[in-house]
Amino acid sequence: MKKFLSVLLLAVSVCMLAAGCSIEVEEQQTPDKYSFYYLNAAETTLEREAYEPKEESADFMVRELMQSIGNRKVPEDGIALLPEEVILNSYDFQDDVLVIDFSAQYHEMSRAREVLTRAGIVKTFLQVPDIHRVRFTVEGLELTDSRNNKIGDMTEESFLELSGKDTDYRYDTFTLYFADKSGKKLVKEERNIYYRRTLPKERVVLEQLAKGPMEEGHYAVIPEKSVILSATIADRICYINMNRAFQEEALDVSESIQIYSVVNSLLDSCEADKVQLSVEGSMDGNLRSSMPLYTFYEKNDQLVVHEKEES
Repeated sequence: MKKFLSVLLLAVSVCMLAAGCSIEVEEQQTPDKYSFYYLNAAETTLEREAYEPKEESADFMVRELMQSIGNRKVPEDGIALLPEEVILNSYDFQDDVLVIDFSAQYHEMSRAREVLTRAGIVKTFLQVPDIHRVRFTVEGLELTDSRNNKIGDMTEESFLELSGKDTDYRYDTFTLYFADKSGKKLVKEERNIYYRRTLPKERVVLEQLAKGPMEEGHYAVIPEKSVILSATIADRICYINMNRAFQEEALDVSESIQIYSVVNSLLDSCEADKVQLSVEGSMDGNLRSSMPLYTFYEKNDQLVVHEKEES
């Protein structure tokens, strides 16, 4: 009998321990209800940490989040959304729209930094109850994009930059454009890629281009040492910031082929209409001799060799 009771108690203990472990794992997997966004140390993507408001009201949360952004409170390995010189002037509720006004120094941010900053602030405040859109103004004037168009109200759909610590994977087919033998035309290459969900498609595309083609008769278009420093889509424009090797270690292909291999590959795979390139944050000058970095490039089908021509 004693032996039976001992076995029974042991079984109950094991079940309790198992139940406890199960509860602990479940608690660890529960996603945070609210997050506070900031930049990673390289200023290439958004990171986030849990945010627990003492009161879940729009007034309280907006006031507290504004103070955190203004005070630039971020983890040691992170960078605040706003540079030191940029000041939060004021904010105002207009129905379900939060309007935030910044000092004139907001315009001094690089385009890559500005887009990430904007995405982080918008994502932060869209979590607040009853706020469905966010609008930016600078010294009372509506924020405009690189084409001087008003950006207007922003929602989650305004930004396609992925962030967070999700470890799920996804499988996609990408259309990549490489050079033909002449180096003056583009040829298509389909590639199936299995990659982390947290990686933006833009980054995956450019990393695959740097690895070079896998089909016979196709030739590399960008240097193998090319590294994408940041990739962000906003206002249906894809902003790509590359390292210096992308510009200085050019391959034996025409300049337009290098540009449009990137542009066509990105626009075939990402939700954007145009691409703007920069090299280590700078859009000054040309890629090599004649193709300006500052230009908004659209897809160019005229450079593409079709299957009949290729055969």
